[in-house]
Amino acid sequence: MLNWLKNQAHTKWADVPASQDGETLIHASAQEIYEKLDFSSPGNALRERGFKFGPGNPAYRIYELTDPDIPESRLIFEVIEAQPGKRYAYRVLRYVEGNESPVSEAEREYTIEPAPQGGHFLHLKETSTLEENVHRDEYVLARAQLNFRVFRNLARLKLHVELGADAASFK
Repeated sequence: MLNWLKNQAHTKWADVPASQDGETLIHASAQEIYEKLDFSSPGNALRERGFKFGPGNPAYRIYELTDPDIPESRLIFEVIEAQPGKRYAYRVLRYVEGNESPVSEAEREYTIEPAPQGGHFLHLKETSTLEENVHRDEYVLARAQLNFRVFRNLARLKLHVELGADAASFK
């Protein structure tokens, strides 16, 4: 499973984008889930959790956000695909003073599908581009963090949709 770690002499760890995915069942309508993903919606999950929306350029589906916990951060989101109630995909570029992460850019694709017993499955696939010449140890740590982030994002969205913004406000 972790064959990519076996070659100790390999130095180009970030030569291929890192891809992770996960899925969760949310007991809500597709429209309720989509509203939490859509940056243009007043009910967007990040907006409700206190992220500040900057000028961006919504006409071109480009949004600028600031994380309330990291006020010096600036996140730029470019929406790639928006199919209400079905799919929402975007690229994110992160600009943070003193950012030590080797991730330079990420693409997230959310897919909403009906579940047989009610509710909807929310599937998230994230593909991240890491900086070139990343040391093996940094690469391993970044991959673990990226994998965790997918499941944390899905858990947050599930809690937010089903129980409200306060339930999703964990670090």
